[in-house]
Amino acid sequence: MRWAWVLVAFVLLTGIAGTVVALRHREGNPQFTAEQRSPAPVSGAGIEAIILTTRDPRPGLSGRVRSANCHAGSGSPLGNPWSCVVRYPSPPLVRYRVLVHADGSISGSGQPEGSPVIGDLTLNGCCVNAP
Repeated sequence: MRWAWVLVAFVLLTGIAGTVVALRHREGNPQFTAEQRSPAPVSGAGIEAIILTTRDPRPGLSGRVRSANCHAGSGSPLGNPWSCVVRYPSPPLVRYRVLVHADGSISGSGQPEGSPVIGDLTLNGCCVNAP
């Protein structure tokens, strides 16, 4: 009977020691944590590069983006919301409100200048690189 208690105590102590080791290693990498708390600033050129890979979303039209010009809407690292003017092969220009997400992906919605369409035009892409 005495040996049974010794065995139970040994199992409990081993479990407690394992828990302490696991919690200690759970603290993580300080450099990684700092990068997650302060993301690298996003540049207009990074967003423009993603937009240049998209196609014209307007009904009945097609073709790749000819040019894009984006400006940050705030001084935050992600710069959200961005204002982007996009030129497609067929006029008119389309003005988008673009959001950069924490994972680097972008999403935006907008309307053609001077000739709105029913509903918003959308664009999506991945992933913005730091400047």
